Amino acid sequence: MSSVSMSCASVVCTRCRRAGHLAKNCQSLPFLLLQSVAEERVQRQAQRAENEKRFEARQTENEKKCAEFECRRAAWEARQAARPRKETDKWESDSARTESTAPSAGFVDAVDAAEVERRASMDRDVRKLAKVLREICKLEECEHLETLQAAKVARKPEVKSELESALGLARARARHELRRERTV
Repeated sequence: MSSVSMSCASVVCTRCRRAGHLAKNCQSLPFLLLQSVAEERVQRQAQRAENEKRFEARQTENEKKCAEFECRRAAWEARQAARPRKETDKWESDSARTESTAPSAGFVDAVDAAEVERRASMDRDVRKLAKVLREICKLEECEHLETLQAAKVARKPEVKSELESALGLARARARHELRRERTV
């Protein structure tokens, strides 16, 4: 009994290649051919030709739609270009700084530039980057450089830009601190 159940589980139909039944019990494909191989080939070719005709019809329809869309888009762009700008469009492109928003002369504090530079030069990042830049300048004077030293010299433009940005930030912080000290 166990051998019969094992054989049913491994049975595969030779006509439809499905498991679970034999060719004599196959329900999906008939035992005898309905058409000859040549007739089936002709039928497949006719189906393929019909599919190609449908595909070409869809392609021409899509091309027509794209052409219509491009015409409508060009007309819309022409209308947009000819349309006078509204006042709100003008405001969007204008500067936001006006007389009413500009700081008054009494509000702007004159901050000592020398004190700002002194505080900015004492900033940790500025000092670190200035030291690296000094080392790079010393290395440039040498004739023979090792690989790591050459890599450090190659970083000079990057270090310069980092130093400039760090110095700008330090100046802004120093000005802010000086203004805060004056108000207190």
